[in-house]
Amino acid sequence: MSSVIQQGLMITLIGMGLVFLVIIFLWWLMGLLVKVTTKAEVSVEEPEPAAISETRVPEMAAIEQLRRAAAAAVSVGLTIEARSARRRQVKTQADGGMSPWQSVHRAQQLEQHNRRG
Repeated sequence: MSSVIQQGLMITLIGMGLVFLVIIFLWWLMGLLVKVTTKAEVSVEEPEPAAISETRVPEMAAIEQLRRAAAAAVSVGLTIEARSARRRQVKTQADGGMSPWQSVHRAQQLEQHNRRG
């Protein structure tokens, strides 16, 4: 092998080695920063499960029932709006009218046609 190719391979290997060393160093540095900046976990005493279930279950059930009712109301409202929008679109197309999108683009085409002569 010629000395030029050997020199090129040596430079490539040194460059790749330095890149990987820097990546490993940054990985170690990030791990160190995580260990230094992480706060110690605070233990919180939790009440007994029986006490939680007796007092909060009825409240949670009522809240869940309200959430489900609200979700159902939103779903019905969206369905009604979608159906009425479809009916308006079908009625407009059945009458031979154009949608606003079509009318704007056709007006632009006519305007371009008039400019050309």
